[in-house]
Amino acid sequence: MNLHWIDWSILIAVVVGVIAIGAYSKRYVRGVADFMAANRLAGRYLLSISVSFGGAITLVAGWEMVYRAGLPTHWWAMMSLPVGLLIVLTGFVIYRFRQTRALTLAQFLEMRYSRRFRLFAGTLCWLSGVFNYGVFPAVTARFIIYFFGLPASVECFGLSISMFPLVMFTYLAIAVYTACAGGQIGIMLTGFFTSAILMVIFVVMMFFFLFKFDWDVIMSGLSVASEGKSMINPFKTGAVKDFNVFFFLIGIFGTIYGTRAWQGNSGQNAAARTPHEAVLSGIITTWRGLVSGLVLILIPICAYAVMHLPQFADIAAPVTQKLAGIKDPMLQSQMTVPLVLAELLPVGLMGMFAVVVASCAICCDNGYLHSWGTILIQDVITPMRGKPFDKKNHMLLLRLAIVGVAAFGFTFSMLFPLKDFILMYFALTGAIYLGGAGSVIIGGLYWDKGTTPAAWTALLVGTILGFGGLLVQQVWAPYLFPCLLEFWPDWSWLAANKEKFPLNGQLIYFIAMITALLSYILISLFGPRKDFNMDKMLRRGQYAIADDVAHVKKEEQLKKRRSFSRLIGITSEFNRFERFLSYSTFGWTIGWWVIFIIGTVLSLTTDLVTDKIWQEFWWWRLVPFAVVLGTFCSGWIIIGGLKDAKQLFHDLRHGYFDENDDGSVSK
Repeated sequence: MNLHWIDWSILIAVVVGVIAIGAYSKRYVRGVADFMAANRLAGRYLLSISVSFGGAITLVAGWEMVYRAGLPTHWWAMMSLPVGLLIVLTGFVIYRFRQTRALTLAQFLEMRYSRRFRLFAGTLCWLSGVFNYGVFPAVTARFIIYFFGLPASVECFGLSISMFPLVMFTYLAIAVYTACAGGQIGIMLTGFFTSAILMVIFVVMMFFFLFKFDWDVIMSGLSVASEGKSMINPFKTGAVKDFNVFFFLIGIFGTIYGTRAWQGNSGQNAAARTPHEAVLSGIITTWRGLVSGLVLILIPICAYAVMHLPQFADIAAPVTQKLAGIKDPMLQSQMTVPLVLAELLPVGLMGMFAVVVASCAICCDNGYLHSWGTILIQDVITPMRGKPFDKKNHMLLLRLAIVGVAAFGFTFSMLFPLKDFILMYFALTGAIYLGGAGSVIIGGLYWDKGTTPAAWTALLVGTILGFGGLLVQQVWAPYLFPCLLEFWPDWSWLAANKEKFPLNGQLIYFIAMITALLSYILISLFGPRKDFNMDKMLRRGQYAIADDVAHVKKEEQLKKRRSFSRLIGITSEFNRFERFLSYSTFGWTIGWWVIFIIGTVLSLTTDLVTDKIWQEFWWWRLVPFAVVLGTFCSGWIIIGGLKDAKQLFHDLRHGYFDENDDGSVSK
């Protein structure tokens, strides 16, 4: 095994803490609203810090991308900086969705369109979600096995038990328990506990990698890449097929189009104390990821240097030997970085990173299990039944559904072979629902002329294209390609795509989004028209709820509406510190985006930006700000999270609770 007893002690202590917090949170669950959305009492810092840094599968997926395509992936991702900034600052979709007070997205869809559409959308959302989640346990379990150095099987009472299903069952059991015991309250509190620890661990890891690997050595390793596949210069990547500029351009469009559409954190999306708190949590999250972002990039680029430079041959040799024992090429790709990491980290740091792996696995999966389980009950079974359940049976069904999703994930992971990159699989399974969902969400929240027939059409189109793409990818090599070859044996394009369907998941997703959006607009404009009462749905004007409206000075409300502040989403609800935070976030993000624009123009029009300059740029982009600003922000956000957690306990004990607040829509 790779873990020393000291490492195991660190890991076990944190896991026990997670279980204990999950058990403690159960006492605060009084009904459906508590279980599903913490009764909408979460503050900005708790909302920000309690979101997992991503599942263990997210770590593997990100490392897989960077190890394959290098730092240019980070450059092209910078294109989306203004998009993410404006979504965060303006509260695009986020603010209005919270105004509806819906516990799930499909509940909002019933308010806006119809109960039948809620049932259809909820079913698609659930199917897309559970299939997307289906590979989580498999990738996570293999990550744990290879990183921890666990044996392939263990002997118990004379029986040989495979380690793969055993690890899946163990971590899923903990995730299920924390999700079922305290619902969204337990998920947020365990997420806060582990995320606070992880923020400290990431600071430690940051200094470890920066002291162990000289920047010039890392750059030398990345320079080994072949022609057209530069790991340093984004403008020498013409031979990169999957994670190229088009991958990120589609991602930008999808970021806008699919804002809050994906429901893997549906409870978190509904848990904010007010719409304003939901907006502020997004702004704070911008600063939360400075250190973790650096560490999660350093790991794969250091691993690449280890595997490609002769001075690290003694570390690379055992990794190469272990990879040779893995027959599946996709699994080899996924496990390369974890195996290098296991060889690099000393005792103590291995235990800390084991905490990162376990925490990300448990505290991402419990949120996903909670979301897909509750969506099944709230948005599929209850609308189909036509009337609400009584409180006791409702809570029982919610918990049973969570267990059912975990059982599906376990079974699916045992049977399904992942044939594509993880991020491509995410894009493809997400397209089953997300291809059409963005149209009906944005149109439903911002356009009173959007119609129910248009919503049906958009979602159907997105589903057919998304699911159709998934199906074609899976049957292409074994069935479809041989069939097509019989009819067109001399077709050169067909011969060039023998092994894999030529459209990857990201391109299929883009086609689904564009087609669904056009369908929604055209059907709304040329079909039956009826203006929708937006004020009633969004609780505005005569329908406003006092607790959802921040108290502001009357004179501030009368300020000119067309100002720069309002343009970037800073309204009269923002106090002085919140304005400072928003302006700082705007300046920080736009500053880096301007650098991206200048760098792109210079690289395309001149020869001034050499590989040496790119190496220097990456140091300044990634290292100094994370070390100084990131360390400070980690402490600031943890302190804010502690205050919000204390306030949450107080409000849950003494705040108002409506037993009838169960996600049903009263007409």
